[in-house]
Amino acid sequence: WGHLRDRGYGVAWAELQQWLLREYVRKVGYYAVELYSGRLVLTEGGSNLEPTRASRADLQEAERIAAPLDEPLRILVAGRASAGKSSLINALFGRLIAATDVLPDTTAALAPYRLTREGLEAALIFDTPGSDTPLFEEKALKRAALAADLILWVCPANRPDRQADRTLLDRVRDGYASRSDHRQPPLLVVVTHIDQLRPTREWQPPYDLRNPATPKAANIRAAVEAAAADLAVPVEAVIPVCLAEGRLYNVDDVLWAAILARQNEANRVRFLRCLKDRQQRENWVLLRQQLTSAGRWLAELPDKVLR
Repeated sequence: WGHLRDRGYGVAWAELQQWLLREYVRKVGYYAVELYSGRLVLTEGGSNLEPTRASRADLQEAERIAAPLDEPLRILVAGRASAGKSSLINALFGRLIAATDVLPDTTAALAPYRLTREGLEAALIFDTPGSDTPLFEEKALKRAALAADLILWVCPANRPDRQADRTLLDRVRDGYASRSDHRQPPLLVVVTHIDQLRPTREWQPPYDLRNPATPKAANIRAAVEAAAADLAVPVEAVIPVCLAEGRLYNVDDVLWAAILARQNEANRVRFLRCLKDRQQRENWVLLRQQLTSAGRWLAELPDKVLR
C-alpha cells in the first residue's frame, strides 16, 4: 500500500508540474500576442512593469555608488597660532552656522562648521588648534587629514620661519604615503598678513604679481615663492590674501577660484573615502552574520559532540 501511495503522489505531482508549465506558457503567449497587436498598452513610464532581477541588482548598485554624493565635502584648515585660520574661515564663507563673529584662535579641538556658498557643494570646514600651541595634538591632525577632501594650510607672510610647518606637513604627507587605501587630498597654502610686508604703510591693491610694479608687489611675490619652496608645493597652489578688517583682499576671487578649480579632485577623494567607509561597515555586517550563524550552529550541536 505504501508503494502504491508514493507512486500515486509521484504521478499527481508530475501532472501538476505539467499543468503549471502549460498555464505559464499560455499566459506568456497571451500577453505577448496582446502586446504585439497593440491591444495591451503600457504606460509611458512603464510603471506597471516591475524591475527584473538583473535591473534590481543594477539599481541597488547605482544607489550604492550615488550615496557618497550625500556626504559633505570636508575641508581642513591648519597652521600655526595667529596665522589667521579662523579669520580665513569667516572671510571665505561669510555666513557660518554656529559662528557669526570672528573666531578666537583658542580652539581646543577640531571645530566643524557647515558652510554654504555658490559653486560649492555641501561642505564642512574644520578649524584646528594652532600647531605651536599646547592645545595642538599631532595625532588628531593626522586623523583629520585622513578624513579631509581638501586642505588649506595657512602661513603668515611676515613669518619666514616655516620649518615647523614643513616638518608637520611632511608628517601628514607620510600618513598618506603609508596608507595605500587613502588618496591624498589637494592642498592649498594660504599666505596671510601680506599687508604687513614692507613697505608696511603701503596698501593699494590690487597687486600684479606676474609683473610687480611696486616694492610691495615684489615682496608679496617673493613671499609666495618662498612659501612654495619652504613647503614643497607648486607656486600656483600658494594664494596670498589679506584678512585684516577693512582690507579683505584676494579671498572672494583668487582663493575661491583656486578652491573651485580643485573641487573635482576633492570630490574624487571624497568618493573613495566614502567607498572605503562603506566597505568597512559591510565587512562588519558580514562578520556579525557569520558569527551569528556559527553561534547558532554550535547551539544546535548535540551535547555529546561538544563534550
